[in-house]
Amino acid sequence: MEIYRKYNLFVIIFFLCCSSCTKIHTHGSKAPIPEKEPIKERVYFTYGLKSKKAEESGDVYIVKTGDTLSSIAFLYDINYLTIAKWNNIKKPYKINVGDEIIIKSNKYRKSSVKSKSKVKFASNIKWTRPHNGRVSKNFSYSDIGKKGIDISGNIGDDIYSAANGIVVYSGSGIKGYGNLIIIKHNDVFLSAYAHTQAILVKEDTFVKKGQIIAKLGDTDSVKPILHFQIRKNGKSIDPEKYIP
Repeated sequence: MEIYRKYNLFVIIFFLCCSSCTKIHTHGSKAPIPEKEPIKERVYFTYGLKSKKAEESGDVYIVKTGDTLSSIAFLYDINYLTIAKWNNIKKPYKINVGDEIIIKSNKYRKSSVKSKSKVKFASNIKWTRPHNGRVSKNFSYSDIGKKGIDISGNIGDDIYSAANGIVVYSGSGIKGYGNLIIIKHNDVFLSAYAHTQAILVKEDTFVKKGQIIAKLGDTDSVKPILHFQIRKNGKSIDPEKYIP
């Protein structure tokens, strides 16, 4: 009996010793992976890649429905007269679906379209603001990116022609710009108005400075904005240096 009690006591002591040496680890539950927030601003870094590659090695553009020589020039950052010269396209610079338009590399771009009278005429352009909203994206001097400025506004706001000119493109055929209007002010300067809700002017019509040409929208954009550009000899320049 005494032996039995000693045995039980030994078992209890042994069990207590083992229990005190054993650590119980508890693992907290892992925090859930947070969901990615949606992109709030459009990324502009892919814009201009087509133009940059063409500068390096040239390109051949196949004309699609709705294209004009000015819209193709807009895509490649080149003066439309230069492309017309390369492809022997005469006035009134009409092109047809399926035409192959040659875009030459920088090696062949040394002689640009220039004229003293045209430059003088260009300097006399009287500009106005296309919309009085806040500039939410300033002009970028990067080689790649969507050129111009973004002006914030509300859906349906009036958009005005920044100067007298002729509408040389109105449509949605240029990816990333939504409903787009391009106005030629002379052979040197043009302006562009992107992401509009409604286009109120037709191609080949004359518009006056301050005339309502469209309604502000968010076509191909994440929010209502007017993306506005001014181009000189095909190249984008800072619009805020021209508009009051």
